Amino acid sequence: MTAVLLFPAPAQCWWDEGHQVIARIAVKHLTPAALLRVSNLLDVENTPEAVAGAMATASIWADQVMADTETGSWHFLNLTLQDSRANIAGRCPDDDCATVRVRLFAAQLKADDPAADSRFSDEDALRFLVHIVGDLHQPLHASSDADQNGNCETLDVGIDQAKNLHAVWDGPLVSRMGVDDTALATELDAEIADMPDDERADFSTGDPDDWAWEAHRLAVVNVYKRLAIPKQEIVFPETCSQAPDEIQQLHVEIDEKYMHDMQPIVRQQLKKAGLRLARLLNETLGGS
Repeated sequence: MTAVLLFPAPAQCWWDEGHQVIARIAVKHLTPAALLRVSNLLDVENTPEAVAGAMATASIWADQVMADTETGSWHFLNLTLQDSRANIAGRCPDDDCATVRVRLFAAQLKADDPAADSRFSDEDALRFLVHIVGDLHQPLHASSDADQNGNCETLDVGIDQAKNLHAVWDGPLVSRMGVDDTALATELDAEIADMPDDERADFSTGDPDDWAWEAHRLAVVNVYKRLAIPKQEIVFPETCSQAPDEIQQLHVEIDEKYMHDMQPIVRQQLKKAGLRLARLLNETLGGS
């Protein structure tokens, strides 16, 4: 069985809190020129507080309009467990994936040209960019095992509101840090401030392909291998009912040790996403 089906959209992305945290961290690292441009695009006062609130709101817009805009495939990149980094371009048919969309929306904003995609204004381009950069740092948005990015593996016992493997990474691993998005962003940015300069600079490096491959490797090691999920042949089911029987029948046990062990990875990915989004906006909006 080697047929490749249409690429499906995951049921969710980082839940609201994860995206809002990333947006708020990014604002703390914008140059004055980038901050001004973002404030203009989002039509808010040019202060860090106002822009942070507007960016947090903007960060979840792409999920809210996903169905109406038919842009679900822009939120992920389906790298299989068999893939190497060289497969990235081939997993993005018709430019409909997260990595290419980051580049396209950044190019639109850099050119200050709303006509770059007649469907979307520069404000929308910014809102997509903020969201998709965040998605690329959720490991299961860059990984596939014929399982809709972990959406098809149900849990033996639900964790908070999460009923499947993908949802664990979207929600509880962030929400169990016990604070709201503003407080968590402040906490993580304090950790960033305490980092050595070279480590902080390293966190902000790379391009969308680098970020996707890094997230993919995190998923291979910390999700698929650690949870002993059997490797499937390369197919991309449109729904979980079309997933291989072995995946449909699998019930994953997530214990408190797993939740504890994964939180440092999630914290790191949120910090990296915030710093990388800031660098991208600084370069794109002329403030670097």
